[in-house]
Amino acid sequence: MKYLNLGCGMHYSTRGEWTNLDFVSTGKGVIAHNLLGGIPFKDNNFDLVYHSHVLEHFSKQDGAEFILECFRVLKPGGILRVVIPDLERIAREYLNCLEQGVRDPDDPVLKSNYEWMLIEMYDQTVRNKSGGNMGPYLFQEKIINEDFVFKRIGEEGRSMRNDFLRRNPKGSGPKVSTGKKLNNGIKQKLKNYLLTRWGIQLEAHELGKFRLSGEIHQWMYDRYSLTNLLRSSGGDKVRIQDAFTSYITDWISYELDGKDIVVRKPDSLFVEAIKK
Repeated sequence: MKYLNLGCGMHYSTRGEWTNLDFVSTGKGVIAHNLLGGIPFKDNNFDLVYHSHVLEHFSKQDGAEFILECFRVLKPGGILRVVIPDLERIAREYLNCLEQGVRDPDDPVLKSNYEWMLIEMYDQTVRNKSGGNMGPYLFQEKIINEDFVFKRIGEEGRSMRNDFLRRNPKGSGPKVSTGKKLNNGIKQKLKNYLLTRWGIQLEAHELGKFRLSGEIHQWMYDRYSLTNLLRSSGGDKVRIQDAFTSYITDWISYELDGKDIVVRKPDSLFVEAIKK
């Protein structure tokens, strides 16, 4: 069997049946490739194509072309497994928090839950700098609705927060050496000079560079829209799964979507289709 993990990040299997690919190599054997240029493998090559929280980083049109590429490299009868943030669940939870907040506007926890859902819904789409509003929220000294937040984003988010707090104890921020500060200052002055000479506004340049970096969400999906996309792209027998169920009988053994009954990204929608 031949399995392909696209946009794998740090979550991939090293077992021999897997080929792992990301924009930059994140480990031994991970192939560096920009998926906007297509999937660099021949037609009808894999039994399974899998990607988690990747599709939403494409524009709607690029995402549709990406799904066609996924089916192209699948063998007939092969499985495409797509994991994305679930727009429907996010929207329903937002409305729930809105209604609770309106009923009890003085409750600070309900207010924080509502603020978090706004961030979860919009921040990674509209942010103009890395981390957006989500980073400061997760890395504040105390999160009064911590249980709610990490129920939404999972233990992966909690680990990120704990790691940040270990590296940056109370009253201190990330440390940057004097030499690095000086070097960064020289680079910034040179960049400013060149951009001014070329008639390019620095703010617009930095914003455009960030918006094209791949961090932001360019489109969102729910069970209806994703099912329609998979069917129109060559998929059959589209099925809503969960982190531990799949057309692949031993899927749970790879521990890509969860481990020990703990889902890695609880805000996810898991959908599979069979190539016609």
